[in-house]
Amino acid sequence: AAALTQRLQELERRHEKTCEEVFRVQRQALFMKSERQAAEDRLGAAQKQLEQAQEETRRLRELHGHAEDAARLVRDRDRKITELSKEVFRLKEALNALPESGAPPQSPPNTAALEARIQALEEKLEETETRHSKVVTLYRSHLLYAVQ
Repeated sequence: AAALTQRLQELERRHEKTCEEVFRVQRQALFMKSERQAAEDRLGAAQKQLEQAQEETRRLRELHGHAEDAARLVRDRDRKITELSKEVFRLKEALNALPESGAPPQSPPNTAALEARIQALEEKLEETETRHSKVVTLYRSHLLYAVQ
């Protein structure tokens, strides 16, 4: 009986140790599970930030492309304005070089054509300058938006 009692006590001690070990392992497993969940949450947040950064990069590249297009349009408009200004200046010089008479001039057909051409070029110049101004405004707004 004493040997069985001692054996029973030994088994109870081993059972308690086993229960403690099981409890410790369960607690550690729960801790690991919560750590894993936290890591997955951080990973999800990081992936979302990465997607947002990639979307922002794509949008900025698109805006940069628009800004380059606008800059090219501005250069083209400037070149056209310069060409038209030179043409108007040459025509005005040619008109001023024509001899003037004291009486109201009876414009030869060539002078009338030149005056009409000057008028048309001046109107085209004004129109081009207006469009140029709009393109510059658009270009500036794209650049401002891209910088922000």
